[in-house]
Amino acid sequence: MVHVPDPLDAPVAAVLQTELAALLAQTAEARAELASVRADLAHAHEQLGRHHIRQLLQANEQLVLDALRLRHAAESTAQRVAELTRASGIDALTNLPNRLLLIDRFSQGLTHAKRHNGRLALLFVDLDGFKQINDLLGHHVGDEVLRAVGRCLVGFVRQIDTVCRMGGDEFVVLLPEITGAADAGLVAQKLMDALAQLTHAGDVAVSVAASIGISVYPDDADHIEQLVDCADQAMYRSKRSGGSRYSFFSGPDGGGLTRPDGA
Repeated sequence: MVHVPDPLDAPVAAVLQTELAALLAQTAEARAELASVRADLAHAHEQLGRHHIRQLLQANEQLVLDALRLRHAAESTAQRVAELTRASGIDALTNLPNRLLLIDRFSQGLTHAKRHNGRLALLFVDLDGFKQINDLLGHHVGDEVLRAVGRCLVGFVRQIDTVCRMGGDEFVVLLPEITGAADAGLVAQKLMDALAQLTHAGDVAVSVAASIGISVYPDDADHIEQLVDCADQAMYRSKRSGGSRYSFFSGPDGGGLTRPDGA
């Protein structure tokens, strides 16, 4: 038997076809809109990524600039501190008097010596082999050795004496109110013995020795610069004699009394 469609089926089918077409069109529009949204999201993500990278680069550049400014400020501050300490008569590394303060202390001692017909002495102390300490162990160890030497020298002289760092590994000890040159020799020997006991700079094992030259007011000179020069010459005599000893200045002829360590 052949089925004859109901006359009402044709209009219904047409309506259904129209609705289906509308749904398909809406679906296509939704898909197109979704694709557009996805494209917008991808573009936004790309832009945000670029913006984030740009922000990171700007922040990094700012950090570099801030670090450079801080470094410059620190260097300027350190330089200013060094200038102030020098102007105040203090050595920045060891906190000992420098040449400026030594001159002032010498003037006071000279006034006292002249008034009481007394004497004073200068000990020029130069470390033996200090260059090797810097070369082999580094300047930071060398600086610690200089600080330790400064503390050692201060610890073995009188309160009225002055320990001064002239620069590098050179120190000067001013001994006012001595009765004679022999007193200066005793102090020199005591300082060499004390320095020999320095075995460490921080955690690093070191060996410290010194050559010392001695000049005496008024026997050798009556001015601070002349006395320092005389003591310096005597110190080099100790160096030429093997180091680790002290020598008295006794004129430009190169003679003079030299005493080895422990003598």
